[in-house]
Amino acid sequence: MNRSVIILTLFLLLFSGGCVAPEIATKTAPGPVPTMVPTTPAQVHGTPAATPSLPVTTVPVTVAPTTQKTVNPEKKPTAISEEALNARIVDARNTLNNFIDSDVADTVVIRSNPTQNCEVKKSKELGYLIDITTGESTFIKGDYWQINADLFRQGMKKDREYIIIHTHPRMWTTCGGSGITSLYTFSLGDLEATANLTKQGYHVRKLIAISDKEYVIYPKVKDAWKSSAEIYKGVENIERFIEMKFSYYDPVFNRTFYDVDNIMPLLAKELNYTYIIDRAVLV
Repeated sequence: MNRSVIILTLFLLLFSGGCVAPEIATKTAPGPVPTMVPTTPAQVHGTPAATPSLPVTTVPVTVAPTTQKTVNPEKKPTAISEEALNARIVDARNTLNNFIDSDVADTVVIRSNPTQNCEVKKSKELGYLIDITTGESTFIKGDYWQINADLFRQGMKKDREYIIIHTHPRMWTTCGGSGITSLYTFSLGDLEATANLTKQGYHVRKLIAISDKEYVIYPKVKDAWKSSAEIYKGVENIERFIEMKFSYYDPVFNRTFYDVDNIMPLLAKELNYTYIIDRAVLV
């Protein structure tokens, strides 16, 4: 009975409120999805606003100065003519010839070994180094008995060519009125010294000796000065071939001398040298 009363009561309430039933739920239909359309920015007419610039800091840069080495090409020496070179040689020869027995050569006569009554006359050798390109000449004062090759070398350059002219003083030795010895032409030591200069890279075209005559010697092939071993081997060959000795021992000087006056023409041929005496070509 109670259930019937409740239903009746609800019915009366609904009837009194109207005939339209209220909506239990309201559904909203989905609307259109918005579409994103890219927009082109509007062009700005006129002068654009200036962009503020940042302050510029200037940093000083120190640049090391570039030092350029100035290269001065070596000037080639002015070459003189053959006639001018010959004139220089003649002047040197005449000067040396006047100096051979003078005070310039320190010529002395000494007495050695009084028991044998020996006298010795000697002078220092003098010379000139002549540059065949420029004609420049350098005076050289050597030692007794020989010229000092080191003194010549001091004035030489390896890219030049030279003529060496020097004296062979009229030296002599007497013991009891006999035993006069005088060697006028080149000594074997002269030839050895010139060969040594060539070995060290220097160039000697001619060797000239001034004594009783003018003596000239030089290799037929440029710079082909023979070594000491070749020189003495040449002497041995000559002595063996003609069966004659060209050397002797001198008790006064306690040394061996070579008879170069007589052997030099033969030795020059053996060594393939040109040999001239007073402009007369012997070999």
